[in-house]
Amino acid sequence: MEQQVTSSYHGFRIFLISSIFFFLLVFPFMIYMGIQSLPAVAEREGLFRNDSTGLTNSSKIFSDSISEFTPENFDSLINQAVVKGEKLADTIVKKRTPGGIISFQDDGEEVNAFDKKGPFLKFFKWFFMLTLLSYIAGLMYNIRFKIFFKRKQRKQEISEKIQSFCKKQLLHTPLVNALIITLPNLVLIIFSLVYILSGHEYSTDTERDLFVQFFYLTLAASLLEFLFAFYWQKHRVQLKYIDYVYPAEELRTRVFRRKGGKIRHRYIIASVITTLLPLLIVAVYLILSMTSVKELDLDTISNEQIDILIGPWGSLFHLDQVSFNMEKLGWLFYVNAGDSLLMIIGICNGILVTFIYLLLLIKWTSQDITRPVKEILMNMRNTKGGAIEQYTIVRTNDEIGELAEGYNEMTSKIHDHMEHIFTMNRDLELTVEERTQEVVMQKEEIEAQKEEIEAQLDLTMLQRDTISNQKEQILDSIRYAEKIQSALLPPDRYLAESLTDHFILFKPRDIVSGDYYWTTFKDGKLLIAVADCTGHGVPGAFLSVLGISSMNEIVNREGISKASHILEHLRNFVIQTLHQTGARGEAQDGIEIALCIIDTKKLSLEFAGANRPLYLVRSVTGKTGETKPELIHIRGDRMPIGIYQQEADPFTNHSLKLKKDDTIYLFSDGYTDQLGGAKRKTFRSVHFRELLMQIQDKTMDQQKRILLENHESWRGEVEQIDDILVVGIRL
Repeated sequence: MEQQVTSSYHGFRIFLISSIFFFLLVFPFMIYMGIQSLPAVAEREGLFRNDSTGLTNSSKIFSDSISEFTPENFDSLINQAVVKGEKLADTIVKKRTPGGIISFQDDGEEVNAFDKKGPFLKFFKWFFMLTLLSYIAGLMYNIRFKIFFKRKQRKQEISEKIQSFCKKQLLHTPLVNALIITLPNLVLIIFSLVYILSGHEYSTDTERDLFVQFFYLTLAASLLEFLFAFYWQKHRVQLKYIDYVYPAEELRTRVFRRKGGKIRHRYIIASVITTLLPLLIVAVYLILSMTSVKELDLDTISNEQIDILIGPWGSLFHLDQVSFNMEKLGWLFYVNAGDSLLMIIGICNGILVTFIYLLLLIKWTSQDITRPVKEILMNMRNTKGGAIEQYTIVRTNDEIGELAEGYNEMTSKIHDHMEHIFTMNRDLELTVEERTQEVVMQKEEIEAQKEEIEAQLDLTMLQRDTISNQKEQILDSIRYAEKIQSALLPPDRYLAESLTDHFILFKPRDIVSGDYYWTTFKDGKLLIAVADCTGHGVPGAFLSVLGISSMNEIVNREGISKASHILEHLRNFVIQTLHQTGARGEAQDGIEIALCIIDTKKLSLEFAGANRPLYLVRSVTGKTGETKPELIHIRGDRMPIGIYQQEADPFTNHSLKLKKDDTIYLFSDGYTDQLGGAKRKTFRSVHFRELLMQIQDKTMDQQKRILLENHESWRGEVEQIDDILVVGIRL
């Protein structure tokens, strides 16, 4: 969102106001500490001692005179005050030393309030020099930004060198400017710390205490000055400057070099400052105003002084009847009336300065959050109204910046999608125009082309509906084909009439199946086959219909009853029907089948297979008399029902005797080839045989349910890859 008027760049203003805030925080404390220390300095320098100056005696005489004041002796009192003042002026001569330190001359002896070689003069001398240098460094660093924004406002050409510098350094200006303005403080804090720890001599203990207190005060004020300059400049960069220095395309994503930043960190800093700063001011003034009882230099303390120190607690515990010496009460502190007044004034002044500072800090912190959010909301409303090219400037490096970046990415994707749709519409319009031009150029085909164009337009507009209808029609046809295929498969009751226990697990991958099972009775024998045609779905279903009809023709009409002969005739029938010649590139469609003929009375089995086996499980009694199941694997011939690259050999006819409770399994490869498990591998025949051995003690219905549950568990989220057919028969 580009602003109408280019903002002015604030460099010197931030430096100046930050320095003013530093002085407003430091000097009230200095004045307060100076006033507190004044009595000690005056006493050390002998400004109020009982000597030739006569100050104490004059005060006593003046107070006595005041107590005797009447209108009649008023002139006399005035004359006495004038005489005493002239003597005092003659006695104390005020002058200024070459070093600038105020001194007093008392009977020819010169006395200094502070030594001109003390730490305070050095501190302030270097402070003002370094502050001037920091302002010069700040001017040199920020002058190019000032030039950039001035030319932006006047719409003048900006050199590539200045543009490159501003773009490279803009995000660093909060930290750099804050360091420049506080660099003098940092240097002098290090100087003060070295001066304190190195054991330099002070003119008095008062000077040492003042300098130590001043060191802590400067440390806290420097931190606040740094934060003030940093957050002000950061606020200006994010909300005022970043729009003009960086191109709009780059501001769609975060231009900050370091990813991250948290809103809560900013609020934690603001909360800590707003909570601790006022408390720190109150605590500092309170501590400075406290005076130790030891400083009274008394041997004993009177009852009246106990009442002043302890208050009503003295009478409550009858402490006024007990005599105390200073060793017992030396740990107490008190606040005298003068210090109380100074403390209240200092606290009010400090809180006033702090209130202005905190008000600005909270304002910047809030605006850095609310304005980007408002921009995002406004762009969302514009996008909702149809403006799809509304991008938000990513101003911050926190969660709001991440939100703005995500919004821009979403807007970009929507715009690309709409452009793609518009391109498709333009292409469609171009196609219509080309067809219309052809109609104009070919008069004899005007009507035909007109109908074609209208048909194409209608087809384009109704394409989705047409596809949907076609899909539904295809599905309806396939569902009807499923009914036809189901009608061709023998019903389950057909086997139930001759078999006591069996199951058929039939699970097509699609609606119709390429797997099928076939059964019939011939000469008192049960013929049953399980076949797997090439492919699945509709192509496989066509082959399954061909296989079923062919087997009915071979067995019922031609009367062939031997398993291997049935498969040979079926192979010839499929080759002839599909016109297979074995030519290169020809479709190699065919059928894999397992066929067995069961004589339920004589308990005999005849089996022939084309790429499909037969599993026979029977109970066997071991040497120890224990009965356990045994699986007999009868393999089919390795050639399909259909054209074969090698010379077609006759199928093998397997014959074996059956026993009571023998279980026969015929199946396609859909169950064993299913992908699944932890590594998405095939189930494999060996696992299928192990599973069949484990469920031999179950009924056939239970076996069917177990096989189905095992298949679903193995498959998991993987789709079924082939038709599944398993037939189990227990004699």
